[in-house]
Amino acid sequence: MKHQPTLLISNACSDLGQALVSDAAEHFRVALSDADGQAGNRLCADLHGDGREAIFLDCLPGSARDRQRGVERVLRRWQQLDTVINLPAPLTLGPFEATQACHWQRVLDTQLMDTVNLCQSAISAMHRQDGGRILNVVPEYGILAGPLASAQSAVSAAIVALGESLHSELHTSGIRVTTVVIPMYQEQANNLCATDPLSDARFRRKLARSPVTREELSQQILQALDSDSALHIVTGYTQAKWRRKRWFRKRWERALRELGARYRR
Repeated sequence: MKHQPTLLISNACSDLGQALVSDAAEHFRVALSDADGQAGNRLCADLHGDGREAIFLDCLPGSARDRQRGVERVLRRWQQLDTVINLPAPLTLGPFEATQACHWQRVLDTQLMDTVNLCQSAISAMHRQDGGRILNVVPEYGILAGPLASAQSAVSAAIVALGESLHSELHTSGIRVTTVVIPMYQEQANNLCATDPLSDARFRRKLARSPVTREELSQQILQALDSDSALHIVTGYTQAKWRRKRWFRKRWERALRELGARYRR
């Protein structure tokens, strides 16, 4: 009997993570990694009830030891780790002067270092099995920095750079690394980290107006597994904004300055 390939999803209990777990379970044996043990075990129980193979990995954000133990548990259970999808932590947004050291540290730990730690553990395993697939998913702030998003933009851009470096470094070894850029989507309003009440209200309204849902993004992320590029932008809307930034730089910067001025009123 041929077994399904294995997939480890970080932040699997987020709104996007739950949609991705449901879609991916049709094609993979799924390891759910998250700090929310109650939600993670419930998701696993639902998958088991549908006849799917799944395990939950309790992991604190930013913990290199937890990431290593999680990968080792997948290998003990299924003897292979074919694919890893690093989903983003909640957005951190607000004015620069309101973004305190604790906000910066949380974003660094839960987003950048969490991605680094899981990549290191997964790549070590994938080297031993001569190949594997890694998707690092980031919000569009990673390529489209904007006002009131200094910490989020800086860390997301660092993950984009990390992915480009790993893509070129590991491609010939059979390990393919792609950074997947996603737009803001409606359900992010459920778990937003804002530095102040005004930013919280402002961005919740903005997220509620997004035409994109987690179900659409889940399918687009899985489709990105077929991409051989270092950078994969999932929606035409984000691609259009990225092209405007690259080709009409002065116009793009003027529009952002106007947006920043409105936010500061």
